[in-house]
Amino acid sequence: MKNWFRYRPKLSVFLGILAGFIILLALLALKPFSLRGIFTPDPAQNYEDALTRIKTIQTEEAALDLHPECASQLQTHGDKTDKVIIFLHGFTSCPEQFVALGQEFYNRGYNVYIPRTPRHGFNDRRGEPLKGLTAEEMAEFAHQTADIAQGLGERVIVSGISGGGAMATYISQEREDVNIAAPIAPFLGIGFIPRQLNRSFANLFLIVPDIWQWWDPVHKENNPLSAPYSYTRYPLHALLENMRLGYAAEADAKRTRPAADKIIVITNANDESVNNSVVAEFEQMWKEHGEENLVTFQFEESLGLPHDLITPTRPGARVDLVYPKLLELIQ
Repeated sequence: MKNWFRYRPKLSVFLGILAGFIILLALLALKPFSLRGIFTPDPAQNYEDALTRIKTIQTEEAALDLHPECASQLQTHGDKTDKVIIFLHGFTSCPEQFVALGQEFYNRGYNVYIPRTPRHGFNDRRGEPLKGLTAEEMAEFAHQTADIAQGLGERVIVSGISGGGAMATYISQEREDVNIAAPIAPFLGIGFIPRQLNRSFANLFLIVPDIWQWWDPVHKENNPLSAPYSYTRYPLHALLENMRLGYAAEADAKRTRPAADKIIVITNANDESVNNSVVAEFEQMWKEHGEENLVTFQFEESLGLPHDLITPTRPGARVDLVYPKLLELIQ
């Protein structure tokens, strides 16, 4: 054996490096995900309290260099309603993404609140404000939003897509005053990376220097699929912090059943951005807790829907099919 290594020095070095890398990936896969700090709920006491909090947020946003369509939006009937739905937009998008779907729920008697998630919605479409985004920042925002919802409706529904879906997943595990959590295509893992390697990938790239990524490396700032208010690039660490939030929720889900009364998980079989196998792991954990109130639905691959199946102007979105199904599932 010694002679084998002696006469194959280059191959020996390669195999040694490969073995070390495999061991590193295994260790990173075992590294636990958790959030720093404690988030204490502070639910709004009534409609006026919720409205005051929203107006404070909107006043602060008015002083920022935001895209005209990207401020937090409230569609209200003027008083506390039987149901309120919160829509959390996707990573690098902004509240405008959910305005049309929100109107559908508003027309059915819901109060609808679509907040701007941290560091999103700025006129700088190159995504510079995302630098430094953390899972803790998103968790605090998610709790703040759930607090506001308590004053807007008797029954609270929290939904969101992609990064917003990761926050909805986190809230489903943490808030017992949420009646329904409905994550849509939640970004809990990267689609093109095998399920078993997603945790290792997230842990590895969160400890190396940050790098910037274009959604469309060819067209860059002229991405034809990007909405005019969305960022066209992002720092990789910010993307992975969404996964860290989801995996922190998963760590809780391994120990305790979800706090929300009901969970509706909505996925897209044609989705190439998120990893549906990772989402399925969450579903299985909730089932193991005896979660009778878990509902799952997946849009068929044959529909050819994009990851962003909410934005009406997104090519291939088919909101004529998607919106009625979401209304059916969530109502």
